[in-house]
Amino acid sequence: MGDLIVVVFISLAKRTSTRSNLVSGATWRRLSEYLGLSEYEARIYISLIEAGQAKARTLSVLSGVPRTKVYSVLKRLIDMGLVSEIPGAPRKFSPTPPSVALKHHLQTYRDTVQDLEALVSALESAFRKAKTKEDIRQCLAWIIKGRKRIFEKIQEMLAMAKKNVCIITNGNGLILLYKMFNKMFDDLIRRSIEVKIVTANKPNTEHILRELKYICDIKEFDFHLPMIIVSIDNEHILISHIQFDNYFLKFERDEAIFSNDPALYRLVWLLVSQAIKRIQL
Repeated sequence: MGDLIVVVFISLAKRTSTRSNLVSGATWRRLSEYLGLSEYEARIYISLIEAGQAKARTLSVLSGVPRTKVYSVLKRLIDMGLVSEIPGAPRKFSPTPPSVALKHHLQTYRDTVQDLEALVSALESAFRKAKTKEDIRQCLAWIIKGRKRIFEKIQEMLAMAKKNVCIITNGNGLILLYKMFNKMFDDLIRRSIEVKIVTANKPNTEHILRELKYICDIKEFDFHLPMIIVSIDNEHILISHIQFDNYFLKFERDEAIFSNDPALYRLVWLLVSQAIKRIQL
């Protein structure tokens, strides 16, 4: 009988000497930061959440809070509505469910986020209005190097088009585009995107033009510049200089410039239109 008592005592001692996983994982630090709890308050509340119900002595072991401090900390947690005392002896304590105890704090954070979003929106609106009044401003443009990266950007542009796509290139450029994006042309039509292509009618592109005429508005023009120009939705434009002496995708000498700045788009598109003799695009 004495051996049995010793075994039970050792078993209980091992069970209550284990530190709370949440406390060991420093979850209490986040709770302390978000709710303004002290370290001891956060440690005991988290330990009680993990234990379900516990006596002060057990909470001291689980949380690492000195036993002499546990009751005063529990009293503060009870006053906050985070903990309740279970009637009876010995004294035991139970945590208020987090969804109930922290509901007010959660709503406060949500209200703060909504207020911040409204503030950012108001500031952004004021910023845009001020931008329209500026006589001189910096615009954004990106330099893209390498054929693979240029075609990845063209693919991204075609995928994001919402209203229209216009492409200007010579015969060799059309061959490259058709090789890379012939399925995307079909997808643009399925999405009711208007597609216009201005290109040269050369013997090596006749079969491509015949195919594209069924789905695109083709305008034939004797365009010789080694370039591919892509615009979408009258907002975004990419101008690329392509070395047409090879058709390999991995070719690092090709370069392009991309911009979504409205003013730069208008100026560049005006120059492009002039370059092809004021053709109606």
